[in-house]
Amino acid sequence: MIIHLIGTKAQYIKMAPVILETARHQLPYKLIYTGQHSETFDDLQKNFGLQEPDLRLTSDREATDRQSFLKWAWSAWREANSPAVRDIWSKASAIVVHGDTASTLLGAKIANRYDRPLVHVEAGLRSFNFLHPFPEELIRVRVSRYTAVHCCPDKIAVRNLEAAGVKGEKLLTHGNTLIDALRMAQAGAPASQSGNSGYGIFSMHRQENLFNSRRLGKALQLLSELAKIAPVKFVLHPVTHRRLEKLGTLQQIQADSRITLVPRMDFFAFNSLLRGASFVVTDGGSNQEECALLNIPCVLARRATERPDGIGVNAIIGDLDIDRILEFLKTTAGQTRGRGVLPDVSPSRIIVERLASFTS
Repeated sequence: MIIHLIGTKAQYIKMAPVILETARHQLPYKLIYTGQHSETFDDLQKNFGLQEPDLRLTSDREATDRQSFLKWAWSAWREANSPAVRDIWSKASAIVVHGDTASTLLGAKIANRYDRPLVHVEAGLRSFNFLHPFPEELIRVRVSRYTAVHCCPDKIAVRNLEAAGVKGEKLLTHGNTLIDALRMAQAGAPASQSGNSGYGIFSMHRQENLFNSRRLGKALQLLSELAKIAPVKFVLHPVTHRRLEKLGTLQQIQADSRITLVPRMDFFAFNSLLRGASFVVTDGGSNQEECALLNIPCVLARRATERPDGIGVNAIIGDLDIDRILEFLKTTAGQTRGRGVLPDVSPSRIIVERLASFTS
């Protein structure tokens, strides 16, 4: 029996095609939520047509700040090791985790404790700086020590693991499972949604931006400057909404008619929004990957990235250098461009074909 363990929205999106492919191959599996994120999960379930989870380690309480995160982490670990749940791990032929979140590390620890093979999807990404991004880089390095099968999206990821002397099989998946998720989201989408519709997207949720007053002030200054280029749709993550509300800056942003506050939405709805954008400024790695695949100018509002996607082509690591970001966007955002063509490959199928060997 395969265990798919997911905890965040990004993991749900990227693992949904893998889970669906597992079902198509008629492999026995269980889907387990850690509870790290919960908002929009019901909508995502409808997007992809996934089953209800077989188990939720914690109740549906979004980990939106440090206190709630610590509470979630303790509750999830305690429940994972409760007598009622231990039997699930002992019967697992493999435990599949994704990415670089606390839920990824939780799954790795569970696999190690119960001596189960760990399959890590989106393995081998490295920034080679434990502080940027933190704690993601540290989590990836730690998880690699427990992994039996590293599902690497490209040859760079494979080389990263080989150079570090990491043990375990390196499975090249020829792309990120996001390719399969985007293909599902775009099925039947209007051909007119090809970008350059006159608005930009701004998204920010990382701790180092939200809880550093200097960086947050600079990020909001950047937002105001972006709105002078084009109307901006500010996608609010729960943690961002809560932080800005607490600081009393949310109303100031709402007062700017050029900026529209948009709640975090399901993947299919966000994909439609994204496909019409002239540019994206984000501190999220998944958005970087989406923009690279869809050929949308993208600025990473962070100091480093572990992902090569789009860098030097249609994306830059801008941190919060306002002048550099504006110069990049002024030369790229108005350019006419075609919609990105997704690669003719299914990373999810490659992964599941490997998972099949664990159940035979």
